[in-house]
Parts: sequence; structure tokens; C-alpha cells
Amino acid sequence: MGKGYFIVRGIDSGVFFGRGVQQDGTKVEMGWSRRIHYWEGATALSQISVDGIRRGRVCVPVEGRVVLDVCEIIPCTDVAAVNLLSQPLWRAE
Repeated sequence: MGKGYFIVRGIDSGVFFGRGVQQDGTKVEMGWSRRIHYWEGATALSQISVDGIRRGRVCVPVEGRVVLDVCEIIPCTDVAAVNLLSQPLWRAE
């Protein structure tokens, strides 16, 4: 899929931000990723991929993820990648 960061959307599994994306049909393997559980400041995933988010719940990063129900993959701009990388880790205390 190329280098850089991507937004990956699964039909049932949710939305992910990550890199190292390799696609095989509806299956995507990600080398590093964070789940975007909730966001504010963007109307759609396409805006998140361009601008990032104002705030939200972005989970802790994981190395290695396989998403089996992918319906959309969008490359991120540098602006969006910096924004999403800087989001606080959402986790239970």
C-alpha cells in the first residue's frame, strides 16, 4: 500500500490509524496501529485523514493487527498523521 500512515475502516471492527498496511481483499495486516474509538472535530474519515481530530478517544498502540472486514483504506496527510500521533492514549486507569 505504500509508506506512511493510513486510516483503515472495518465494517464491524471499527476505525484504525496506523502504518505498515498490507491488503489482501478485505483482510488488512497493520504493523503498528491505534484504534480510534471516538472523535470530535471531523465530519467523516476522509476529513480525519486530511486534518486529524480536535479530540477523541484513541487507544494505546499495538504492534501487529489483522483486520478481517476492511471496507475502506485512506492515506493520511502529514498534518493528520502528526495530529493523530499526538493524541493522548485512551486507556483504563
